[in-house]
Amino acid sequence: MKRPRAATLVLLLLGSPALAAEDAGAPPRCVPASAKEVTPELERLDAALRREPGEPVLVFEQAIAHAQLCDRERTLDRLRAVAATYGGLDPGSFRGFAFLREDPEFQAIVRGIRSRNPPVLSSRPAYVLEERGLFPEGMAFDRRTGRVYSGGSRRRVVWTDRAGKLRVLVPAGAAGLGFVAGNAVDAGRDRLCVASSSSIGNGGDLPDAVTGILCFALADGTPVRTLRLPPGRTGFLNDLAIDPATGALYTTNTTTGAVFTARLGDQVLSELLPDGAVPGANGITLDPAGRSLFVAGDEGITRIDLRTRVARRLERRPPVVDGSLDGLYFHRGTLVGIQNGVHPGRVVRFVLDPGLGRILRMEVLEAYAPWMDSPTTGAIDGDTFLYLANTQLGRMLRDPDAGGGEPSPVQVRRIPLGRVATSR
Repeated sequence: MKRPRAATLVLLLLGSPALAAEDAGAPPRCVPASAKEVTPELERLDAALRREPGEPVLVFEQAIAHAQLCDRERTLDRLRAVAATYGGLDPGSFRGFAFLREDPEFQAIVRGIRSRNPPVLSSRPAYVLEERGLFPEGMAFDRRTGRVYSGGSRRRVVWTDRAGKLRVLVPAGAAGLGFVAGNAVDAGRDRLCVASSSSIGNGGDLPDAVTGILCFALADGTPVRTLRLPPGRTGFLNDLAIDPATGALYTTNTTTGAVFTARLGDQVLSELLPDGAVPGANGITLDPAGRSLFVAGDEGITRIDLRTRVARRLERRPPVVDGSLDGLYFHRGTLVGIQNGVHPGRVVRFVLDPGLGRILRMEVLEAYAPWMDSPTTGAIDGDTFLYLANTQLGRMLRDPDAGGGEPSPVQVRRIPLGRVATSR
């Protein structure tokens, strides 16, 4: 069994096994998963909570598991526990709880969480991707040109700049381009690399697409490199990071929890961490020295020492909650990320100790902003953070809570970061 994922993107793409379609406008009907499949996950979570009593993400995942069984009472009990603990986690937009969205008790839980965690508004508009229905997932930024690159379900890569016109860099399906997730500019080699997957569901939805990393020349979109998974390996490649000094590339496989890498000259991705090493592996970033790789997972952030390949979860204490991050970015001794699985979507920052092994504190940089609608990923621009504020992925996937009407142009917004003291 694939255990429940806290990462929003995977849940959106794979859907929820507990939900079935109803008439338009009606809440989804809950179809229970097999208890034989869900029980091992509940047992794992019980054991984990004995080690970390009350840890919010684990309690949230307990609610997910009970929701898979369509167990209203136990799901609500666990969500009340989420509301009573720290972290401000919010189940209101989580797809797995869609069958409860009209339930008065569920609504009361969500209202209570939101009343105790008011909006944080700190961004300003930066760019607009004018095309409606673009539904991007990943973005990259080239500071040299001021260009923002993005892709998504339409299997192409587009860009815009301060002039505001949207242009196509890579046409749909070029070089086997599939669903486009993570994007990264390799400035030293004048190329854009993207994570491509042949499936946006449980099956082979795009049989002509490559699952791997595809790189294209920034000048004209010419394909310059294709890195496939090793033979026999499958999954959803989600995000990637590139070492600007060496060109080494790192990518996450969210489906299997593995991390892959490739050096310049390699023809295929190779395993850095095996399946299961970082369950729900998603956002990924390097420190400026290129010695530490940080990978966001379902339940926390893992740091990999690239000299020894030793991987360890970052240490943290309440009220820090570092699970379920989509994009992840290093900035002046901190990690900036978008937490969008255990929350409708907020931008958060984690201040690290000088050794980069422990989170000292967590800050919410933006949350409950009226312009937010399925925020996913972003990029660092100097001492600011650019992020995709309203991808509207729920509309693409016909989420019953996503609302109707025509999709809006996608906003890229800018949050000032400034300097942060890393001492306690």
